[in-house]
Parts: sequence; C-alpha cells; structure tokens
Amino acid sequence: MVNQNPKRSNEPPVWLLFSAGGMVSALAFPVLIFILGILLPFGLVSPDNIIAFAHHWFGKLVILALTIFPIWAGLHRIHHGMHDIKLHVPAGGFIFYGLAALYSVIVLFAVIGI
Repeated sequence: MVNQNPKRSNEPPVWLLFSAGGMVSALAFPVLIFILGILLPFGLVSPDNIIAFAHHWFGKLVILALTIFPIWAGLHRIHHGMHDIKLHVPAGGFIFYGLAALYSVIVLFAVIGI
C-alpha cells in the first residue's frame, strides 16, 4: 500500500541552491580567473573598470551570484560527504545550511554596502 501522506523533505530547495552553485562555479570561475588572474596583472584590464562594475547594480548582482551560490554547493557537498564516510553530525543539516544562510546574509549586506 502506498502512503497517501508522505513526509515532506527540505531537500529540493537545497538541491536547487547546490546545483546553482555548481553551475556558477563551472561557468563563471574560469572567466573570473582569466580576468583577475591574467588580464588584470598584465594591465589589459583597468582596476577602475572592475571597481566601476562592482558599484553598478548588475555588478552587485553578479557578485552576489558568484559568492552565495558556490558556498551553498560547497557546504551541501560537505554535509553529504560526511554522511558518505559515516560521520554523522547531530543536526548537521541545520549546522551546514544554517552556516550557508548566515554567510548569504552577511554577503548580502556587504554587497549592498559597496
């Protein structure tokens, strides 16, 4: 017999943030490393342009996406990786996802303050 009232899981929103973080990391970090690690040191990009981009509303949105989503992906991986090696932290979900939420709020206020 199929349970008509299954228990709701909190995993779908967390998996959404995890996958968004993985996608942001995979697509944007190589470009970011190229700009900040190669073009900027060789003088091909002006630091003033990067600062101006960071002060624009779209730049702030990009900074938020590049900082918030990867931390959710990383902490989600750590949380499930610890389960894989049979190291269970009491209330691990609250700890890891709480840290990610706290980090997200701190970054939000920091970026708004730019």
